[in-house]
Amino acid sequence: MRKKIWTAVIISICIVCCIALGMAYAQAKKVGGGDIKFTPKDAEPVTFSHENHVNTAKNKCTDCHTKIFPMKKQDLKMTKEMHGTDKFCGVCHNGTKAFSQAKESECVKCHKK
Repeated sequence: MRKKIWTAVIISICIVCCIALGMAYAQAKKVGGGDIKFTPKDAEPVTFSHENHVNTAKNKCTDCHTKIFPMKKQDLKMTKEMHGTDKFCGVCHNGTKAFSQAKESECVKCHKK
């Protein structure tokens, strides 16, 4: 009888651990907001990947929100002329922290057909 109780306890602990790990994995896969697509009037659309910026570049949410971008999704009023400035994406994409958004040759990294 005692052996059955211990077996049940161990199995219960394993089940709880598996559920907790599964939930943690699912949460890790779900990076805030998913991809965001911007469609400028005069250029190809831009798909911003939260996953790439958080998991690959190791940025924290607070690196961009709310210092550079608001938390709530809204229209981004960014023009071609703004690409050489330190506003919006240019805070990091300045050629030092990340590739420069001011270089014409780099446009295809964000503006994909």
